[in-house]
Amino acid sequence: MKLLIYKEDTFVGELYTSTDGINFKYSQTYLETGGYPLSLSLPVQAETFPQSVALPFFDGLLPEGEQRRELSDILHLASTSTIKLLKALAGECVGNLTIIDEELEIASAQSESGYTLLSQGEIEALLRPQSIERTRFIANKRLSLAGAQAKFGLFFESGEWFATRGLAPTTHIIKPASQFDPSLLINEFFIMRLAKSCDIKTPETSIIRFGAHSGFVVERFDRLRLDNKVIRLGQEDFCQALSIMPGAKYENDGGPGFKELFATTLHYTSRPAQNIQRLLRLVLFNYLVGNCDAHAKNFSLLQNHKNGHLALAPAYDLVSTTFYGDRLLNSMAMRIGEHSRIDKIDAEDFAIFSEETGISLKTIIAELHMLRDTLAGQIGGVVEEIGQEAGEYLPEAKKLREHLLKELDQRVMRK
Repeated sequence: MKLLIYKEDTFVGELYTSTDGINFKYSQTYLETGGYPLSLSLPVQAETFPQSVALPFFDGLLPEGEQRRELSDILHLASTSTIKLLKALAGECVGNLTIIDEELEIASAQSESGYTLLSQGEIEALLRPQSIERTRFIANKRLSLAGAQAKFGLFFESGEWFATRGLAPTTHIIKPASQFDPSLLINEFFIMRLAKSCDIKTPETSIIRFGAHSGFVVERFDRLRLDNKVIRLGQEDFCQALSIMPGAKYENDGGPGFKELFATTLHYTSRPAQNIQRLLRLVLFNYLVGNCDAHAKNFSLLQNHKNGHLALAPAYDLVSTTFYGDRLLNSMAMRIGEHSRIDKIDAEDFAIFSEETGISLKTIIAELHMLRDTLAGQIGGVVEEIGQEAGEYLPEAKKLREHLLKELDQRVMRK
């Protein structure tokens, strides 16, 4: 089997199966025109990338967990068949790639692209916690959004929501309220808004309700509106950048830790000092609010469409996992110092963290104290925002406020 990889109408290369597994090779034309690499793990070269290198990046474009299994069932494909799932789903995926079957013509596929206005009833069906309509919608629209949470993409324009046709890009990602814990929706909305209030770069977020169902809306930061056109931007998470399979996204499972994230940011972003500072603030924010699920796929690099330069992507998938008490382990996805248990981390751990990241301990502690004070001052304002924008979630937001204030009290640096 062979798939063709495009950036818009530029042919990038081929992903194909051989006796050695799944391979990727850049096209000669792409090599000659000096195109930007798809990933730090896939530098532009004439040699073929073997499965051990190619698979982590391309598998990282696909959904994980239950959503992957549901889509595989609908498509009658094995959930382990990366290349067949990419053929079926990756017309519109994270980043700036379009992946099509070798028998298709890109010009013909693009000519059939466009948007279809959705009715309120159709959107409500997509928002249902258990929705076979949503799974079919994702499969039919060839939408591949990485991650374990249920989500789908739509195009938004002038207050209306549209489904895509062909290879048309989406502009927003919508996460329906979880059937297992509806509070997850307001948790993410709260923590994302709180991050923004602390000068952490985040995408625009909102909550929508159609009929009896709600969804958390994130404006895609890997899409850029320019001259009445939506441009796809290159994006890769740190598992993709470091050639690590999504299943190993947690440090305890063999995934990267903060040492690798900071080293990659230092060596490969165009403004390393600025990006290191942004990464440090995000790491400390996650620690302070009790976000123990900040694994390597929840940090990404974003590519400038004009010059190919890399920068740390805006923060996403931020929640307070400690809000759920015993229902989730309070062990951080990446350890700080010698500890992953968030309640065990102390000053000695931050000293080790300082050595691993190359950031002075004085800078880390100063940032930690400043951020803690900022958080304490901003939590009340975020609760007010929720009351104005999504009043039905105000009681849960108040519970989150009390939890976060307790978290901050527990984050006093211990000797």
